[in-house]
Amino acid sequence: MQLLDDITVTDYTESVCPVCLQTIDAKIVSKDNLVYLEKECPKHGPFSVCIWPDAKHYNWLKSFRFPFNQLKSGQLSKKGCPHDCGLCSSHLRHSTLVEIEVTDNCNLRCPVCFMSADTSVRPAIVPNLEQLEKQYRQIMNKTSPLTSIQLTGGEPSTRRDLAEIVRLGRKVGFEAIEINSNGIVIANDLDYLMELADAGVSGIYLQFDGLEGSIFEKTRGKDLLKTKLQAIENCRMAGLQVVLAMTVIYGINHDRMGDVLDFALKNNDIVAGVALQPAFISGRFEVTAGRRLSMGDVIFMLAEQSKGLIRPYDLWPLGCAHPLCDTGTYLLEQEGEYQPITRQITPQEYARYFDPDSPQGSVFTDIAGKMFPDSHKGLSIIIMNFMDAMTMDLKRLKECSMVVSKPDGSLVPFCSYQLNPLVGQE
Repeated sequence: MQLLDDITVTDYTESVCPVCLQTIDAKIVSKDNLVYLEKECPKHGPFSVCIWPDAKHYNWLKSFRFPFNQLKSGQLSKKGCPHDCGLCSSHLRHSTLVEIEVTDNCNLRCPVCFMSADTSVRPAIVPNLEQLEKQYRQIMNKTSPLTSIQLTGGEPSTRRDLAEIVRLGRKVGFEAIEINSNGIVIANDLDYLMELADAGVSGIYLQFDGLEGSIFEKTRGKDLLKTKLQAIENCRMAGLQVVLAMTVIYGINHDRMGDVLDFALKNNDIVAGVALQPAFISGRFEVTAGRRLSMGDVIFMLAEQSKGLIRPYDLWPLGCAHPLCDTGTYLLEQEGEYQPITRQITPQEYARYFDPDSPQGSVFTDIAGKMFPDSHKGLSIIIMNFMDAMTMDLKRLKECSMVVSKPDGSLVPFCSYQLNPLVGQE
C-alpha cells in the first residue's frame, strides 16, 4: 500500500481506454473514504471513476476469497485480455452460467438495452435448431450438466419454437434452463408459457424495474406494469418460478428497490429471487443517469430502503466469481419472519458449504438447502456489478463465471462481450 499525498493506492490492475479500448495500466485508489479506478491512455489521456462509496466496506468485501474450479482448458492468449476471449488461457475460473442468444429480434426497443437488438434496419439473426443443438454440445464439452443455461436475445419468446429449444438443451443434458424475458408474450399467451413449462424450463428471469408505470416508460419505452404483473400471475398458474431482474438507474428507480423487495416477499410463493443490476454504459444505453451507480451504492441504498431487513454487511460475495463482481444473501423464512442467512452462518461455514458449481442466483439458496433443510421458503437477493469501458478491471474479468456462448463455440465473459467504447460504437 503506497501513500501519495492524501490518496492511498490500494491495488494495481489493468483496464481499457474507454475511447479506443486499448489495454492500459490502472490503479485502485481511496480518497475521502471513496474508492476510484484511475488510468491513463497514451493517446486519450487520464480517466477516473468512482467505483465504491465506502473504502472500509470495499476492502471487507474484497477479503472474501474461496477456492474455485479452474477453467478446463483455454485457447492460447496472443493479444492479451480482454482481446482473446474464448475463453483464453489467461482466464482463471470455469463457467457456472452460460447465456445463449437464440435471436436478436425483439418486440421492444428499450432505452436501457445493451444488446444490438435493432432489427428495423436489417433481418433478424435467428439460429436454427441444428445450430443451437451444436452450440449446446459445444458448451457441454467445456462445462458440465450443472452449468446453468440462460436463453436470451433480443427477446427469446419472439420464437414460436422456444419450447423445442429448451427440449434440445435438456436432451443434451443441462439441468437448469432459464428464459430471460420482458414478459410480453408470457403475459398474453398462457398456452405458450405452459408449453415452456412442459419442455422443462427451470424459471423466468423477468425484467422488472419497479411498481410504477412511469418507471417502465423511462426504462422500456412504454408502461408495462400490467403486463409484468400478468406475466407473474401466468407463471403462478404454470408453476414456474420467477426472478425479478431490476435495472437500477439513479434518478429513475434507485429509490424504489425497497418497493420491489416488498413485492417479492409478498409473492414469495412464485418469486424466487430479486436480481438488482446497476445500469452500465454500452453503445445502446440511451438513458442519461444522474450518476453512475456501483454495486456498493446499491448495497447501501437497498439496506436503507429495506427498513432494517437487510444491512450492508449482510450481502456477501457470491463466491462463483471475483468478490467485487456480485454479492447476495438469502432471506430465510422461519416462523413467518424473514432474516438474511448471512446473519445465521459464519464465513467459515459459508466456505465449507459453498458449491463452486452454483451459479450466481443459486449460491445461498443451495447453502440454505444444506444447512436449513426444514425451511422450505425463502428469497434470493443478488446484486450484479457489471463493468463497462470506464470501470473495466481485468483482474475481475479473468475470474468471470457468467459467459456468453458464441455460435463458433467460444465462451466470452459477459462484460467483455458487451464492451463498447463510451462514444457509442459497437
